[in-house]
Amino acid sequence: MPLNVSVIDDDKIIRTILERIIKAMAFEDYELNLEVFEDGLQFFETRRLEAEGEHLLIIDGVMPIMDGMEVLQKVKKIGVWGNIHVLMLTGRKNKLDIERALKHGADDYMTKPFSIKELQARIERLIKRMK
Repeated sequence: MPLNVSVIDDDKIIRTILERIIKAMAFEDYELNLEVFEDGLQFFETRRLEAEGEHLLIIDGVMPIMDGMEVLQKVKKIGVWGNIHVLMLTGRKNKLDIERALKHGADDYMTKPFSIKELQARIERLIKRMK
């Protein structure tokens, strides 16, 4: 089954780090389909959510054009929420931001700077919950 992982972050260094981390991980029951996007608008223009399989979105909270909360809210409106899982990875540490993201459907929330090992563990946990 396809596992569509989409990294949506305006920081090229973060996108590269996440791409390397995810490509190095083993996904037993899934065929990895990884794409990276500079912003939410670019992500939605590709119609990626229409791809068959499970979706894991790793979304930065602070981006120009369309921020992470806007991406999260738009994804939720699309209505295929059952196979979409979201990890917010953001510099926003405010409790209200965290609360708001979780209320709007984020499955997990992690702040930057982040531990690579912790990020891997959180991604693995989200993927195990998809089964």
